[in-house]
Amino acid sequence: MRIKGSAREMLLMDIITWEPKDSLKVAEFYANYEYPKGIKVIDEWTDLTGYRTFVIYEADDEKTYAASVLPFMGLCKFETFPIMRLDKFMQLAQELTEEAGEKGMGTAQGKEGSEEILEQIEGLEKRVERLEHHSFIQQEDTT
Repeated sequence: MRIKGSAREMLLMDIITWEPKDSLKVAEFYANYEYPKGIKVIDEWTDLTGYRTFVIYEADDEKTYAASVLPFMGLCKFETFPIMRLDKFMQLAQELTEEAGEKGMGTAQGKEGSEEILEQIEGLEKRVERLEHHSFIQQEDTT
């Protein structure tokens, strides 16, 4: 899956699970499996407690992805997530925040929004304290 405007593929992570009764079938099938062209496997792990594998890879596009999982359909369940290294994500988040600030979104509105949220939190904390106090008093009266 190509990132819009980029020739670099997107990193994906699959969490692949199967039923315990299918473990031998999955192991045999996987031993003879070759990833299709267009899938570049970064790394693979297995859950030592069983019945789960993790694969991090790049895929050229949706068609390549589908070709990679289709042979396992009915035998395994796939959960697929787009992923990014944390340091790269933090850098991207900073860049996007700065862009948003330049467009008039962000810092000023962010501060006002943060102050409003803090006021709401303080109000909720006071309500909880009153409710706890009221509940405590009711408990004393009934015993």
